[in-house]
Amino acid sequence: MQLRVIAEEPAGAAWNMAVDEALLQLAAIPTLRLYGFWPHAVSLGYFQRLADFADVPPHTPIVRRLTGGGAIFHGDELTFSLAIDAALLPRDIAASYRTLHDAALHALAAVGCVDSRLLTTGTPPAARPQERWCFAAPGRDDVITTQGKLLGSAQRRVRAPHARVLHHGSLVLERPTMTPFVAAVADSVATTPTMRLRLRELLAHHISQALQLQPAPGALSDDERQLAQQLVSERYANAAFLRRC
Repeated sequence: MQLRVIAEEPAGAAWNMAVDEALLQLAAIPTLRLYGFWPHAVSLGYFQRLADFADVPPHTPIVRRLTGGGAIFHGDELTFSLAIDAALLPRDIAASYRTLHDAALHALAAVGCVDSRLLTTGTPPAARPQERWCFAAPGRDDVITTQGKLLGSAQRRVRAPHARVLHHGSLVLERPTMTPFVAAVADSVATTPTMRLRLRELLAHHISQALQLQPAPGALSDDERQLAQQLVSERYANAAFLRRC
């Protein structure tokens, strides 16, 4: 079975979240999407309260994710989403995170970020951690370095029309000023354009290997793009959805 790999340029927060939900609903085959945010933005976990982020600088785009967990400031990072049938991931949620985090570790080591490892203590992945920022409190199986948490992840699982998973991952390249407590790839290796491209390729390669799938470049289908456009207006650029909690 193939893993469709969609590599895209950075895009707006509402569009990014809409595309990922469209892939969760419509992707006919497992799909890995590699992208970024421009302008840089904050994404809230699905269950978080907008009122708790009144201190975010004005004019910073804020969007609510479909996945849980803490908020993330999406600055200079490699963002990825995986839309896949639940049967292709370990049934245990923590094990599914480990599978993808191990793949990320292999990619990081190959570009010279040798300090990264999995945290073996702390709480397992949860829908809403105590800390409001995803990267502020690393938990068990998170990818960390001596500087802090390097990779933020969250999932959404649906049962209808059949069991599916959307996994979000944010891999920090350069440390943002809004969340200075994060680790960054730049702590270990220069984030040159060549390195960034290589990291994208390696992440896709190792995720496909971990899932025992064959990577193949792809693009959004017309139906996926149309649904994403609909979801932007109905959900992700809709103030009511942002303020739902």
